[in-house]
This record gives sequence, structure tokens and C-alpha cells, in this order.
Amino acid sequence: MFESIEKESVLTADQKIFIIDNFLAVHPLAEIQDVYKWLYYGEFGHEEQVGIFAKEKRLPELQLILDDLKSEIIEENIPEKVWDPVGFSMRFVMVYLTEYNRRECPLKRLVNLIERSPAFKGSRMQFKLDWGLIKDHLTQPGKNFERQDFYNFEDKIGFYQLPEVSFTLPFLENYPVKYRIVPRKLFFDYFPEFDDLRDIKFIKKSYFE
Repeated sequence: MFESIEKESVLTADQKIFIIDNFLAVHPLAEIQDVYKWLYYGEFGHEEQVGIFAKEKRLPELQLILDDLKSEIIEENIPEKVWDPVGFSMRFVMVYLTEYNRRECPLKRLVNLIERSPAFKGSRMQFKLDWGLIKDHLTQPGKNFERQDFYNFEDKIGFYQLPEVSFTLPFLENYPVKYRIVPRKLFFDYFPEFDDLRDIKFIKKSYFE
């Protein structure tokens, strides 16, 4: 039986703005498509592609992880952190494979978390509300985007269908680290030692302001 975690967002609009500004500060080359992808990961996790693209990914997930780890052996700029938050819903986290493996965490456990991810998907309506907030915030005077840029992107991808898209090529080239998206709750249930609460510290702080 699926483990439902349906709930309203615990974040205020100001807290969400803090998060997206922090994401863009860490990824200054991110484009609108990259912001969409990041928010999508946070609400829905990773979704398998269907149709003609599905034929390209038939290897077992464990083998794909091992291949990604092998590809990073010679990389120098590998994050020393195990995970990062994604999106606003606190449903999923981005786990960095190399550091996860360095900490001697079991790869089969990661595969299990990936397989259980569909039970933690969020709400299409919440995603659209959060996207509207991001669009309003990032098109204010002094920001890097124009509202028409968002409209053009939405038209290009057929936004009403909420398709999953990839990060842009410049984003992948500048931030090439290998990762997997897994449910936040399950990840910290199994690995509480990694839960430094850095994605919710500012929420707690706001309670006392």
C-alpha cells in the first residue's frame, strides 16, 4: 500500500522566495527551464520517460548508479555534502551519488528509495500555485527574467500538461554532479545522521520572529 503524505505546504510565500533566491544564488546560470525542473523534482520526484525514450533506459537502476559513480571517479568538483533540498514541498531531496557512496551507504537502499518514490508525489495544483509565485517573484524589477520569457517557455513545453523536462545543457555542463531524487521522509528515516535540518532551519527561525 502506498504511503500517502498529502498535506498542505508548510512554507509561507516569503519562505519560498528565500528558497528560490538561494537556489539561484548557488546556480547563477540557471534558466527558466532549470527552475521549472528543480520545482518539478520537489513536487513530483523523478518520473520515468515513456514512449520512444523508454527504450533508451532498460538497464537496472543499480547498474545505472554504478555507471554514474564510475563516471565521476576523475571529477574534481564533487560536492562533499550528501544531499540538497529541491522545490518547496519538502517531499523529495537530491542525493549526490559519489558522496553517498563515500559514506559507505548501501546502494541497494538507494534503489529501494527510488522505487518507492511514486507514493510521495505531490499535487498538480500546488505545483501550479508555486510556479505562479516564482513567476511573479522572478519578473520583478531588478530580476533576471521578463514575464514574456516565462510565457514563451510555457508555450514551448505545453505547460498545462505539466510535462517533465530535463535541465538545460548549460546547467548540466556547469553543474554536472550525478544524483538521484528520493523521498525526503524515507531518506532521513534510514539515514537520520544526514538530517542537519538545513532546509527547514529558516522555517523554525521564522516562528520566533
